[in-house]
Amino acid sequence: MNGPTDNRPQSERQVWLVFAMLLLVVAGSGASCPGVLRGYQVGMMPLPRTLPANPTREQIIAAVEDNTRRVRSYMASQAVLSVPGVPRLSAQVACEPPRRFRLRAQTSLTGNELDLGSNDDLFWLWIRRHEPPIMLFCRHDRYDQSSARRLLPIRADWMPELLGLVRFGPNDQHEGPFLTADGRLEIRSTIESPDGPLLKSTLLHATTGLVEEQHLFTGAGERLASVRTSRHRVDPTSGAALPRLVEVSWPASGVEFKLELTSLVINAPATDPGQLWQMPAYEGYEPVDLADPAVMITPVGGGQGG
Repeated sequence: MNGPTDNRPQSERQVWLVFAMLLLVVAGSGASCPGVLRGYQVGMMPLPRTLPANPTREQIIAAVEDNTRRVRSYMASQAVLSVPGVPRLSAQVACEPPRRFRLRAQTSLTGNELDLGSNDDLFWLWIRRHEPPIMLFCRHDRYDQSSARRLLPIRADWMPELLGLVRFGPNDQHEGPFLTADGRLEIRSTIESPDGPLLKSTLLHATTGLVEEQHLFTGAGERLASVRTSRHRVDPTSGAALPRLVEVSWPASGVEFKLELTSLVINAPATDPGQLWQMPAYEGYEPVDLADPAVMITPVGGGQGG
């Protein structure tokens, strides 16, 4: 995959942003998504029932929202980021809903490799091996007008949902519940976006009420993103049931990755919040605003414009 060169005119500049590079590889090798690991508290008692038999939509949404509201902050100092066929990366995850999010990954030999973050004002993406060396960023209030949303259909305030902190937007339209063939419950939501309505399918366990899968589609039915969560355990301090395994898919870029989480710390103040939620500056990496009209984002196989 060829990256842009610095001698191209600014007006023709392209950012060859492929989200497989979150995993430091181009995920076009045909590797299949790993099987979803079912089950909840491995080696422990099953999680208790939180939903009645034949629950209403309101009861389901209330149970999910109650679980999410228990978490004000989230820290995982020991995590593993991996994709089939690629060496695993050590990672750290932090989150303070609705917009504060940080995922950093590194190896013992090369140091920092990935920095994906969001604060109240903007989000950023840094990949050490990206050529040319750049730091991508975009303000939240300019995201809807940027080309970033075409390849990253997950807004910053949705990032906590990757970790199981799911909310049902009060301005969205929700239908269901529908009983699936495998006995789970489904809530279908219609979400307005600059590109037209998006459709979201949320699959939940019928008794625990835990969200196991989320799938986002265009109005025409094209799948934009999927998140599968499993190995849930109850945090003894907050009472929230949170997954220890997260599997994410962005079909437009061919990306499938897995995040394994351990040593969760819930609702503890960050030791250095000023640094944790601030976009870093990496020496030698030029900041590039994804909302700049001169910046084009090209998927794998895209032609060089200009």
